[in-house]
Amino acid sequence: MDKINIWDLPINAHKNKFLLKYISNRNIDIEFSYKSFFKNAKVLRILVSNICNYIWLDQMSISRIALMVDEMNNNAIEHWSCEWDINKLRFKCENQDNKLLISIEAEDSWKGNRAKTALDMETLRAHQLKLWYKWHDSIRWRWLFMIIVNIVDRIYFKDSKNGGLIVWIKKIYDF
Repeated sequence: MDKINIWDLPINAHKNKFLLKYISNRNIDIEFSYKSFFKNAKVLRILVSNICNYIWLDQMSISRIALMVDEMNNNAIEHWSCEWDINKLRFKCENQDNKLLISIEAEDSWKGNRAKTALDMETLRAHQLKLWYKWHDSIRWRWLFMIIVNIVDRIYFKDSKNGGLIVWIKKIYDF
């Protein structure tokens, strides 16, 4: 896996083709580390959108993946991390048997005042599915769970060895 700290990226990296060196035959395995600020979520969205463009996804798929990245990172920043904490976004794409398997992990620091464990998240997920998202005190949470049901093929939550929460999703595209 290639690792990139987004604060070490060249100026306007999202506008040039420096990411191409990490992509091989539609395969990529990259981890971005970033400080827990919302402006970094925007940079990650642009970087991931560019990766998706380089691996020849259609515009609707790119938009959906950008939405997933936004929601996962915004929740990590807003709920589960404190300013200056280091969060991670892992993006993996594999080309297998005429399918494109994309997995995305967002890992937070778990120091925020609303941090939850993987068990908390699975319990909340089951509760939301039961209520079908009608009653919940946070619009942000509702959107994360609507993405789960409507866009991704798989999701899981796990506690990271560093003490944070990892939200992992997988999307499969047939070609």
